[in-house]
Amino acid sequence: MGLLQFRTKHNLQDDTCLPDDCYLTMEEEAETGEWLERLATISNMAVLHWDRAIPWLAFDETPPSGVSRSDFYDGRIDPALRSWINAFAGHFERMTSGYLAVSILHGQRDRLQPWRIDNHQTVEVTGACPVLAPGTQIEFQYDPGSGEVTASFDLERSYTNFVMYLYDKLQPDYLALMVEVNWFKTMPAQCPSNWGGLVQLYRQVYDTVRPEVDPSTKVFATLAFKELLSHELETCHDQLAFEPCTGDPSPPAYDNPDPAVCYPLDLSTLDDLDQGDRLEVLALSFYPDALLMDVADDNLVKLYATDWNGSDACDLRAQATPYLDPLEALDRLNWTKPIAIAELGARSSRTIQLNGSFLYQPPADSVSQSFWLNHFLETAKERHFEFYVQSFSNDYEPIGPWAVNLGVLDANTFSLMNGFAYMGIYDAQGSSKGGVTELWLDFLQNN
Repeated sequence: MGLLQFRTKHNLQDDTCLPDDCYLTMEEEAETGEWLERLATISNMAVLHWDRAIPWLAFDETPPSGVSRSDFYDGRIDPALRSWINAFAGHFERMTSGYLAVSILHGQRDRLQPWRIDNHQTVEVTGACPVLAPGTQIEFQYDPGSGEVTASFDLERSYTNFVMYLYDKLQPDYLALMVEVNWFKTMPAQCPSNWGGLVQLYRQVYDTVRPEVDPSTKVFATLAFKELLSHELETCHDQLAFEPCTGDPSPPAYDNPDPAVCYPLDLSTLDDLDQGDRLEVLALSFYPDALLMDVADDNLVKLYATDWNGSDACDLRAQATPYLDPLEALDRLNWTKPIAIAELGARSSRTIQLNGSFLYQPPADSVSQSFWLNHFLETAKERHFEFYVQSFSNDYEPIGPWAVNLGVLDANTFSLMNGFAYMGIYDAQGSSKGGVTELWLDFLQNN
């Protein structure tokens, strides 16, 4: 049982940080050792989920023959990053098992991770839905301070060298070469046409890495479970029954859900990646609040205008849809190899996200968070999952809509970050959240 290492902090709840004191961080390189010591007391598997900028240019060169890979690249990355990785190396050595995941794709999973220069500077290297096939040369422009220049790197070589450097440093038991990689195929318009290239890249990197790592290390990519389920609300229930937020809510009026309709399954990405037996574990990421199911005490989906002041009543509301166990669909995957939960999170309180021309507030409370956590932990135990990773140790407060309205954040970043708020096993101060915390610790100690 592991926890993603993220520790999100920000001061974007309101606009008092303006004009120039606003910040948002997911990881703090300066306090890593203390934070990892904390995680070691509430988990039994070390986790490094690399979902940040990559120092692409530092890894575009291969070490000379006879030169240690770790030493070679230690000398090519910035000191802050080297210290951060070394802190994780110590953490992995102390824990009984370890899981390393290296996301080649940025947060929205539609482009490459940016290039890291140092802990203060990153540079975007592609736009949305680039060609990511083996042999691809990534070329981009940036300004080092003396005018714009062009830089480039070989994608396959740089990524493979980077993965192997981290493997050498951490010696994980589980290695995910790519993270939520099937999202790339589902992005609008151009991404599906470039999916084949990314699959070829995965296969090539796997074929290079597999003989270099320990035979006992399991190598795979992680996949978004909701995409494998092929769940679409409109297909499952036609549409949500919205009504004005006046008077008492109308009772639910949905038909009983049909698993074959609600979870029709799309296994094309799974089959593509597993060709040649290249997925040694089916490692799933899942955020079940997105299913909008009736598992919370407060089960209303609420909509607000984008200029909502944070206190007025909603404009429209709808009952959440009937519960239908997504994990029962595992029996229809015809998968015979190990299964794992690579990241799982459900919220303990409502947050605001942007959905087109309105603000959107899915149902969530401590009841729903406890329900999902217990259901997945029990299923992991019953089905003998290979490992289980919870997404967040600590809560953080959601970001206010003002940040999008005033251009401090783009809509995608706002919705992504608010989607993860309140998913912690502990609250934002690190204090117990009652039943959720107790449930996690009980499973940790007794399973």
